[in-house]
Amino acid sequence: MDSEPCVHPRAVARSHSDSRGEDDQEARLPRYTDPSRFRSQGLAGVASGLDLPSRSGRPLGIYPYGGGTVTRPVCIVGLGRAGVGMALALAKTGAKVIIVDAKPSDSPEMVAALDKLGSLDLDVITDWTGTLPSSDLEALAVSPGVPPNHPAVLAALSNGTPVWSEMEVAYRTTKSPIVGITGTNGKSTVTALTWHLLRKAGASARLCGNIAGAGLGEQPIGEICWQTSESDWLVTEVSSFQLEWVQAFRPRAATITNITEDHLDRYASFEEYANTKHRIFSQMEGEDMAVLSKLHPEAQPPWPIRSAVKWIAEDESGDLTIRDGHVLRQGELLLREADLWLAGRHNLENAATALLLATAAGFELDELAAHVATFRGIANRMERVADLDGVLFLNNSMCTNPAALHASLAASPKPVRLIAGGIAKASSWEKYRGLSPNDVRKAYLYGRDRGALRRAFEADGVPCSEFETLEEATRAAYRDATSGEVVLLSPACASFDQFSSFEERGERFREIVLTLGENEER
Repeated sequence: MDSEPCVHPRAVARSHSDSRGEDDQEARLPRYTDPSRFRSQGLAGVASGLDLPSRSGRPLGIYPYGGGTVTRPVCIVGLGRAGVGMALALAKTGAKVIIVDAKPSDSPEMVAALDKLGSLDLDVITDWTGTLPSSDLEALAVSPGVPPNHPAVLAALSNGTPVWSEMEVAYRTTKSPIVGITGTNGKSTVTALTWHLLRKAGASARLCGNIAGAGLGEQPIGEICWQTSESDWLVTEVSSFQLEWVQAFRPRAATITNITEDHLDRYASFEEYANTKHRIFSQMEGEDMAVLSKLHPEAQPPWPIRSAVKWIAEDESGDLTIRDGHVLRQGELLLREADLWLAGRHNLENAATALLLATAAGFELDELAAHVATFRGIANRMERVADLDGVLFLNNSMCTNPAALHASLAASPKPVRLIAGGIAKASSWEKYRGLSPNDVRKAYLYGRDRGALRRAFEADGVPCSEFETLEEATRAAYRDATSGEVVLLSPACASFDQFSSFEERGERFREIVLTLGENEER
C-alpha cells in the first residue's frame, strides 16, 4: 500500500482488494498474528506495565499548556467512537492528524464517523492493511480495541515512535483535572457515583467513558476533554486497554476497585493484566490522591505510590472503615447500608471509594455522604427491573466473570434463583465454585457453556436446570419462584453466543420480565 494518506473530507482513499478486516467494539482493524507467536518471541506484554514509566510533566506544543510546537503528525488507528474522540481532541488543539482504518470509505460506519469530524483538516486512509503511513510520526494513538501485538504497534515501537492510548491523548489535550476509576468489577458504579456526588455538591463535573447501557449521558473522554476548563472535573471509567499505552497520564485522583481474572485472551497472565491496571497510579505524585482498599491487596501496585493515599479498611487503620453494614470515619458513623441504592457489602465499598475520590475536589465527607441516598444505581448493574407477585427481578447483565458473580450474590437479597450462562471467561472452572445452596435455591443455565456451569454449581449442591435461551431460563425461574425470593440475572459469562453485548442481553431480560404472567402457570 502506498503510504501517502488520502485527504479528508470523505476519505477518498484507494481500496485494497486483499484487505481483510476484523471487527472489534469500535473499529475495523486488519487481522494480526496469533498472540502466542509474539509471546514466544518475548514481545507480549509490551504494554503490560511491568516496567514503570519514567516520570514526566505535561508535554509541550500542541497542547493547551504550550511552549513549543509539534510539527509531526499523530496517526490514529481505528475510527470508532474512541478514534473519533481522539481525532477531535488532537485536531482541535493543533495537531496534524492521520487516521487509518480498514473499513472502506463508503461504509456506513466510516461515513458516520467522518460526519462527526466535520470540516477538520485530516488525512484519512481507508481499506488500511496495517502498514504505518509514515516512519516520522509524533505518536501512534490506538483505540482500545487495538491489541498490543498489532503489527502497526510493533512497527511504531521498533522505530522509536511513542504509542498513546485514549487516556494519554485526553490528558495531553485537556486543562481539566481527571478522576480515573479502573478495576475488574465495580468501576462503572464507582464512576457514576463519584460524578453524581460531585454534581450534587456543586462541582462542574462531566461523566466520561463507556459506561455502556447506563443512560447517564456519558461520552468518550476524547469528545469532551478539549472543550473543558480548569474548573471542570472529568470523571472517567478507565479500562485496562486504555492503560496499556500511558506515559504522562496523571489523574488528580484515581482508584482500582479490585482485580480478578479477566481479559486473559489479551494478556499473557493475570500478573500482566494486574500490572496494566496498576499503571493508573504511575505518574501521580504530591497532592494527587490514590484511593486503595486493604480489602483488595491485589489492587495495590508492587512499587511505592508517590502521591497521597486514602485507605479503606475493616479496622480503624483506614481513612474510612467498613464494618457491620456501616461506613465509619474514625469510629463515627458516616453512611448506613440502608442509605444505598442496593444493600450489600460491595456497594458499601463502592460508596466509600466514591466518597474519598470526591474529596479531591475539596468537599467534606459529611457533605458528600448526604447525597449518596439520591443515587439510584445504573442499568445492568444490580438493576431493579420489577417486583411481580412478591418476586424481585434484578438485572446484573454486566456480570461477565465468576468474581462478579460472587460479588453480586453477596450483594443480592436472599434467597436467589440464579440465571447464568453464555461464554465462560475464567481460566478454571474452579473459579465458579463456592455457591451456597442456602443462598441459591436453583440455577437456571442457558447458552454455550451451560453444561460446564452446571457441573461446577452442582458440585456445591446447587440444583440446576439447563435451557437453550435466556427467555426459557427466565420464564422457568419465574414459574418456580415464590414471594420473597429474588430472580437474579448474573450471567458470569460473556454474552456473545446469543447477544451482541451485555447491554443487549440486559435489555432482552427487561423485555422478558415485562411479559411474565402472559401464558405462565404458577
